[in-house]
Amino acid sequence: MRLAPPAYTGLFSATGLALLFTVSLAAPSAPTSVASCGDLGSMNWGGFVIDVAEERPADDANPAHCFVGGTIDEEIHFELLLPTPDAWNGRFVAGGGGGFVGTVQNQALDYNGLAGTPLARGFATVGTDTGHSGSGIDASWALDREDREINFGHRAIHVTAEAAKTIMRVHYGRDIEFSYFLGCSRGGGQAMMSSQRYPDDFDGIVAAAPAYNWTELGAHMLQTQQAMYPDPSDVSVPVVGPETRQLLEEAILEACDHLDGVEDGILADPRACAFRPDDLPLCLENGSGEGCVTERQLAAIETVYRGPVIDGENIYPGYPFGGEAEPQGWGSWITGGMNSFGPGTPSLHFAFGTQMYKYLVFDDPEWDYSTYDFTDWETETERAAGILNATNADLTDFRVAGGKLILWNGWSDPALSALGTIDYYEDVQDQSEDADSFTRLFLLPGVLHCRGGPGPDLVDWLGAIQGWVELGDAPDQVIASKVTTEGTVEMERPVCAYPAAAVYNGTGDASDKDSFSCVAP
Repeated sequence: MRLAPPAYTGLFSATGLALLFTVSLAAPSAPTSVASCGDLGSMNWGGFVIDVAEERPADDANPAHCFVGGTIDEEIHFELLLPTPDAWNGRFVAGGGGGFVGTVQNQALDYNGLAGTPLARGFATVGTDTGHSGSGIDASWALDREDREINFGHRAIHVTAEAAKTIMRVHYGRDIEFSYFLGCSRGGGQAMMSSQRYPDDFDGIVAAAPAYNWTELGAHMLQTQQAMYPDPSDVSVPVVGPETRQLLEEAILEACDHLDGVEDGILADPRACAFRPDDLPLCLENGSGEGCVTERQLAAIETVYRGPVIDGENIYPGYPFGGEAEPQGWGSWITGGMNSFGPGTPSLHFAFGTQMYKYLVFDDPEWDYSTYDFTDWETETERAAGILNATNADLTDFRVAGGKLILWNGWSDPALSALGTIDYYEDVQDQSEDADSFTRLFLLPGVLHCRGGPGPDLVDWLGAIQGWVELGDAPDQVIASKVTTEGTVEMERPVCAYPAAAVYNGTGDASDKDSFSCVAP
């Protein structure tokens, strides 16, 4: 039995409304709060409760602030961090969560390059668990609970933003000037869902490596795992192991690393590489050997790059070249084999693909990925798609509301294909003649899922979206940095707004951003 989602009641009690009316008369720049941090916890609120409200001291990353923990509709937990009234810049940024979430997460704290946390810059910021508790790779919470699926799919971010804004108005005694959202992976999908379903929630949105088409992405994950682990009773060793991944990556780089003018282990645009998996030497008589691949290994590799095929039709892009030999690339996401995700869960594709279809599509914990033939796939996934997918490219309401959207993806992302993000961006372009006035896409060469890989992966995304929203400074490029474990910047490069790309000038240090220029195709 599926339960209907609970109704979301008004945000204010009568007391709260009276207080808001009173504080609206205060001077906008008042340096003291109208309702102190401690007072917030003792007030009556409509639609949510505050479980804790306390002052937190400064730490290495953040200044002193007010910590507010609350609950909406009994299951949606959130944590709101409020700068002191004299430090608040009048702005608010919400952060997304990864995977199936399950704990209170705030990715706005993570994607600020070298510019400091939102709190350090004067932003109030909030995160949520989206209405359930559990591991980020476990979806059993969704079994026969459509209300939780709806909260996870789109509603929780919306009501969390509403609750946070209400608390902020009461605490600071003035309105919020600008609101933002930053998220990667599932958080990127939450970002896109906000722009499509709740276009008035945020003035600026950054959607990174967005999980926006769950049902098609899940189909790809299932097909990769059917190729890598065809026997569900033995998921200890993948069809494509570390040696084969290394052979594959070396062959790709040998064929194409030079195309961007710099041989650095990074492909500026993998689509320019003419390498094909069947260029690899084939082992004789399909046996094992060094420096070659078997027919079964070749078929599995081609499944990864090709994308999911149903009824002879390719329904979603495959993965571009990149990250094959990276432990946090194919090694974690696609081939696995390290048993780092618990017994019976060899890879993240395996985890997300099987959990998604067991609990969000079929409501059947015993469902077997290995025998699924996708015969009635479109019909069987229709309900889940209506809740989870953020594929609507008509952003008219968001544009009319004045919203700005930045999309970005690592070219070597083994979780959310950069080609899928490109497809959505181009769909937006097709839907709106003035798409460039409110949408930008950036592709980071050599970057894995949300971060990592040989390419520079740190960008001040909050600064980029803030400059666009508040100053009209549409970003034609951003600067990406790569930092050592000791905190030293070892590489900087421009990342150009798609379809332009950074091209080496022919001279100069390849780790210096000034050695590259943005060039349109």
